[in-house]
Amino acid sequence: MATVSEEKGSSPIRTCLGCRQRKMQQKLWRFAVDTNGRVMKDFRGKHDGRHAYCCQDNSCLQKFFKNKKGLSRAFRQQVLGFDEGLKDLFGSEQ
Repeated sequence: MATVSEEKGSSPIRTCLGCRQRKMQQKLWRFAVDTNGRVMKDFRGKHDGRHAYCCQDNSCLQKFFKNKKGLSRAFRQQVLGFDEGLKDLFGSEQ
C-alpha cells in the first residue's frame, strides 16, 4: 500500500475542502470561480486562476458547498453563489 508521500512523485496532491483529507489530484473534483464570484465545476481544467478540490462523495460535497468562508479563503476572493450546473452533482439540494 502506497502512502501519500510515495504517490507524490506520480501526481500532485490536493486537499479536499469537505473532509480535509489529502489525495491525488486526479481523484478529486476541481472547482473554479467565475468573474461574478460564483463557484463552477472545472473538471477539465480549462479555467485559469485558483481552484478548490473536493472528493466525489455526497457527504464531502455537502460540506464543501456549506463552507462559503473556506471557499472564499481558497479562492482568495468572496464567493457569492454557485453555478446552476452544480445541481447535477448531487441532485437539487444545495
